[in-house]
Amino acid sequence: MTMTQTSAVHRVHAWQRLLVVAALVASVVLLGWAYQTGGDTLRFRFGWVAVALTAVPLFVTRGRQFTYACLAVGVSLLVLACGPVPAGLLPAMLVLLATTADPRRSPWRARLSVLVGAALVVVPVVASAGAVHDSLTSPPVGFVVHTDADTEVTDLVGPGDVSVVGVHTRYDDGDGGPISFVEFTPGLSADGQDQLRRQLAQKPGVSKICSWYRNNHLRSAC
Repeated sequence: MTMTQTSAVHRVHAWQRLLVVAALVASVVLLGWAYQTGGDTLRFRFGWVAVALTAVPLFVTRGRQFTYACLAVGVSLLVLACGPVPAGLLPAMLVLLATTADPRRSPWRARLSVLVGAALVVVPVVASAGAVHDSLTSPPVGFVVHTDADTEVTDLVGPGDVSVVGVHTRYDDGDGGPISFVEFTPGLSADGQDQLRRQLAQKPGVSKICSWYRNNHLRSAC
């Protein structure tokens, strides 16, 4: 074997890089989905750590070091998946599969790794198509009621109001005031929704009212 051939063997194979790129794309897509459904939460911020970790093996050019990097990153992502970043499981599996995707060492094992990786990408995409469609097209389920910072959220809705299913309040970490999510009865008419919105707008300290889409933070912003 010549020096050029030996050098080529020690380089990272394209199949291995492809699996890591797929893991990186999956990390970014899952992070975007987390923001769309939940907003700027602690889980979303931890997701950036997973994205940064996933990109690390792409900066390694030598085969052995690439394998070590993938093992370290894969294990780290698995640890994150058990805690603050459950979506890190898919990128972790793809990165770990990249360690065995070199056809120059074992052709059958490399093909199997690529096929498993492709299945891990395609199956969730197909399975989540319905959820994505619902998130983009579903009608609102209630209102997001923003209040002033010095407002105490009490009695937004009376106990006898049959148009409301429930209310829960979140306190903003920044300068904003409490944010209440008022869920109205499923199938409430447009007139009923308008009446409820006007009723909420008359409450003291209410600064803004937005339509609330349960699984779409971006559509709920106003």
